[in-house]
Amino acid sequence: MLHNNMGKTATRPSDLKRNNRVQILELFKSGTVLSVADIARGVGISRQTVMKAVQFYLEKGIIVSEGKANSGSMGGKRAELFSLPADRCLFNILICPTDMKVSLFNFRGEILEAWSEPGAPDMSIDGIAEALWRVCEGMMRAHSVGMEKICGVCVSSPGIVERPSNRLRFNSLFPEWGKDVPIAEKLEKYFGADKLILIENVGKVCGSAYLHETANRDLRVTTVFSGWGGIVASNMVEGFILHGKDSLIGEIGHMILAPEDGEVCGCGSKGCFERQVSPARLRRMIADLAGEYPESPLTQADPETVGIREIFEASAKGDALGRRLSEYTARLFASALRNLTLLFNPEQVILQGDYAHVDDHFRRVLFDELKIFRYYGDGERPFELMTDERSILELTTLGAYTLLIDRLFSDEMTYQ
Repeated sequence: MLHNNMGKTATRPSDLKRNNRVQILELFKSGTVLSVADIARGVGISRQTVMKAVQFYLEKGIIVSEGKANSGSMGGKRAELFSLPADRCLFNILICPTDMKVSLFNFRGEILEAWSEPGAPDMSIDGIAEALWRVCEGMMRAHSVGMEKICGVCVSSPGIVERPSNRLRFNSLFPEWGKDVPIAEKLEKYFGADKLILIENVGKVCGSAYLHETANRDLRVTTVFSGWGGIVASNMVEGFILHGKDSLIGEIGHMILAPEDGEVCGCGSKGCFERQVSPARLRRMIADLAGEYPESPLTQADPETVGIREIFEASAKGDALGRRLSEYTARLFASALRNLTLLFNPEQVILQGDYAHVDDHFRRVLFDELKIFRYYGDGERPFELMTDERSILELTTLGAYTLLIDRLFSDEMTYQ
């Protein structure tokens, strides 16, 4: 390092240049189209410095010119626009118990095509990999995208991922797959070993949709994804999700909240949070309580069609059984989120998936329950509770885009 005569560390010009390049590329990672003036305002550096960095990225092919902007009402010289190359593409693959989904999108985050196959995949992992490849190959052919333009694939699934090996350690919803499931290796057979293939838990992919939202970057944010009876949280600090040595940070569905409960969770324990609030548990409660609430739309409906969303819709309309179940789940969420605040203390909690549809009664009961804990500030809510009702395909596509773009541009040579 260089030192001035006051003994303070000075920033080397090469460090400053690199930092400027990093900040500028960060703006493009959202898929936006920007002018030099836009970049200068976003990063807070001179247009001359921005232009040098833009020229550097143009020469490397990392960004491309999109031509001139439309003329404004005042006329004048039209600004040149730049973006990540729209001809480079990525795949998002979701494997879940109810269906498989695939989306093809470009470096600007624009979805070219999305596909979904209903029904639980009952094939072996080899059969699933082959079926997914046929879908991906068909999309590439339909959009004239050659393999050389495919830069990465993100595969999301329930279960815990071992990051060093990029393998799915275990998925309790697909126990027949066994342990250390080599999904990436199976897909490399079709995409090639030189392609980036990233395996990640579906909840953390959905949480990753928030990683590059500048409004959240300086906050401690937790997203809580619920789906197929499972619950996982993504705890984010300064644009990064915390994982831990065994990728167990965020597996809040396996907090033991009711040790006396007899149902065995897929993790092997009894009393797990996610088993207490699963759709199957709530359906059993509806059946058990049907005699007390014969007029409830929940007891009159086909039990197999009643989901968490329908329960909260009934509660929002004042249905007594819906209110009872809303209160039941709110108290359990209050216990789980209280435990979470002791470990992470988020400023925002965002519900995704099934529980993104909670009603106002749920919110009131949740915060009333949390008031009991005296360590929270007087008269203050411990966190802001938000809901995100976007579809799982939309969330995983945006999350996959974020994760893949980050990884593709993580090499130090990107900035040298």
